Amino acid sequence: MEKKAVKEFPEVESLLPHRAPFLFVEKIVEFDGRRVEASFHFDGELPLFRGHFPGNPIVPGVIMAEALAQTSGLLLALSSKNGAGKIFYLASNNIKFVKLVRAGETLSLKSALVREFNGLYSFSVEALSGAAQVAAGSLVLASGKEGA
Repeated sequence: MEKKAVKEFPEVESLLPHRAPFLFVEKIVEFDGRRVEASFHFDGELPLFRGHFPGNPIVPGVIMAEALAQTSGLLLALSSKNGAGKIFYLASNNIKFVKLVRAGETLSLKSALVREFNGLYSFSVEALSGAAQVAAGSLVLASGKEGA
């Protein structure tokens, strides 16, 4: 299957409704129609590190899960499975956080479409820092109507 070219931050913003400080994908690294790899650098100046935790800045697991959900949303947008509709993060299943992620690290965010059924999309997701897996599991996104 043909891989599409890398897309930088401005195009990511055109594909997702999220904006800073709640956009956790900066670059699309690879896309092949059923899988996408993206990345995000957790700069130590991000507002979330002022409270989590002062003097020991650690990326919250819920933020890693959100980054993986946004990556999955990119997969839908790039593969045109969603059209112009809205996508919502519906559920996480068995996401395990196996290593701390600290300020200054860049995560590789991977998502693969596993199943789609009646507006629900199930993904297998994984986050890595360097070669080390930091989180993995599955999540579900749902398509919704405008104004929902």
